[in-house]
Amino acid sequence: GYNSENFLELANICERISLIKSEEWLPYYYGAYAYINMSFIETKTSKKSEYCKKAKILADKVKELIPNDSESDVLEALLCYALMEITPMVNGPIYLPRSKKALETAKKKNPDNPRIYYLEGKSTMFMPAFMGGGKDVALPLFQKAIQLFDQFIPESNIHPSWGKNDSAKLLEDCKNATE
Repeated sequence: GYNSENFLELANICERISLIKSEEWLPYYYGAYAYINMSFIETKTSKKSEYCKKAKILADKVKELIPNDSESDVLEALLCYALMEITPMVNGPIYLPRSKKALETAKKKNPDNPRIYYLEGKSTMFMPAFMGGGKDVALPLFQKAIQLFDQFIPESNIHPSWGKNDSAKLLEDCKNATE
C-alpha cells in the first residue's frame, strides 16, 4: 500500500526530474500529488501544513505550465481538501468554496475528466446532510466518475489516471448505505 515513505520517494524523484525538465508539468504535478497525499497520511498538524506548502508551490507551477488543462484545477481542489483537513473549522470555510470553484473550472475545460466527479463525490459523501452532503447525494457522482473512468484513456502511461479504485470502493459504500 501507499505510505509516507513511498510518497516522499516520489516527491524526491519528481524534484530531481523537474530540475532537468523544468518545462514539463508532470514532475511538478506528481510532486504536488505526493506532498498532498503525505499530508492526508500525516497526523501532526505542523507536518501537514509543511507538506501543503510544498504542494502549493508545485501546484502553482503546474497551473503556470498548463493553464488550460483540467488536471491543474483537479490538483488545486485536492490541495484544498488537504488544507481543509489541517484545521477543518478554520480552513473549511476558506477552502471548500475554492475547491468547488476549482472543480467547476475543471469541468469547463474538460467535463470528461473522471477525477472531477470522484473528488466531488468524496467531498459530498463526507459532508453533513444539512450542508447538502451524504452518501445518497454522492452516489450519482461516483457513478458518473466510474462511467468516465471506464472510457478514460490517459494521454500516456505517465499522465494522471488516479482515482478509479477509490471511486469504485466509495461507490460500493454509497450503494450499501442507500439500500
